[in-house]
Amino acid sequence: MSTSACQLLKDYQEWQNDQKERLGDQWIENDRLFVQWNGKPIYPDTVTDWFAGFIKRSGLPYVTLHSLRHTNATLMIAEGADICTVSKRLGHANTATTLNIYAHALKSKDIEAAEKLENALSFAV
Repeated sequence: MSTSACQLLKDYQEWQNDQKERLGDQWIENDRLFVQWNGKPIYPDTVTDWFAGFIKRSGLPYVTLHSLRHTNATLMIAEGADICTVSKRLGHANTATTLNIYAHALKSKDIEAAEKLENALSFAV
């Protein structure tokens, strides 16, 4: 994870620890990171619904949380991250899955590579 993402999670954990302390025995202990006000686990759809509401209120184009996953992977590939690393970060069992899903991003990298080779060869002449 990036340094800024780690810091956000640390700040959240600190806030959550303050909540636990403030609520005392009302806090429901569990192994979840994102919980209700009292520590009780949230339903997975809660985050999806919150995100959809945030997008709408903010006037942003409609995207889903899952589309952010695709954006993340595409940006990693566009920035030159190797496919094994991208695949591992996405939790894919093998790189073939990643290659199949993100072939469009790899195609643009292939075009870029061809242009770089063309430039390199044109200097040699």
